[in-house]
Amino acid sequence: HPPLPEAVPPPQSPRSSGINAEYGEYTVKLTGRAFETFLRMPSATNPAKGLEMAEGLDRFSQVVEKKMRNLEKRKTKILDLLQQKKGGKELNSDQLTSVASLSYVDANLEQLREFLPQFKAISNEMEKTKKKVKRREETKRNEAENKRVKGILSTIHYLSKLSQELKEQLLTGLNGLTLTETEVTMLDTFYTLTDSSGAKFADIDSSIESVSGHILGFLERKDKEMCEGVKYSDLAELFDRLHEHHVFDPDYVAPVLCVDTTASRTLRWWHCFGEWG
Repeated sequence: HPPLPEAVPPPQSPRSSGINAEYGEYTVKLTGRAFETFLRMPSATNPAKGLEMAEGLDRFSQVVEKKMRNLEKRKTKILDLLQQKKGGKELNSDQLTSVASLSYVDANLEQLREFLPQFKAISNEMEKTKKKVKRREETKRNEAENKRVKGILSTIHYLSKLSQELKEQLLTGLNGLTLTETEVTMLDTFYTLTDSSGAKFADIDSSIESVSGHILGFLERKDKEMCEGVKYSDLAELFDRLHEHHVFDPDYVAPVLCVDTTASRTLRWWHCFGEWG
């Protein structure tokens, strides 16, 4: 029998000498068939920013596993041909070429076996990161939604506290704050716009939608008119003043001026009880 021809590796492209696949803190050196396989997967070699990298790695791992299965089948056929040759069967040129590629097949299998666990480990780590990011985003969404609901409920609560008596006190001065007739009218208008109690049952959905729009405009301090001449941002600033002066706090005790006559000094205390001590 003629000697077996030497295995001739496939032609190498200029870039097939290797590539560093970087995924965050992970870097994997790809060469040979592993590189060629990876190069044919743009989703893996050029993953979109963010968590799509994990999906690209997972797809690449699946392709590598398929390649390994194909190489295993190819190796099995080559070994079978070798057994036939040892048994005295004469192989044709194609079979001899196939037998000659055994070392190449073994080398590629070894390489893929080396890289596959690395990619799976990276993919697993990135999947964990993906889940963590998803949980954080969900937490942020829940916090934002809770804040929004709290803002709506607190707005409705404070509006319910704007009694006629309280508004009259604000016109004459309460806790150091005095409002103008125009400012009190702003409060009355906002109360009316956010009151759906008088809506007919058939109109309740549209009424609530309108109320929600006004309250959200107020909470977001939109530079948009709530009514003629009044913006939501103006109303928000007015409520800031109401809160700064503790208008809605029935237990608030205004500061009292206490005078130290011996030192001829005037001191402001938040609470002053009895004689100067």
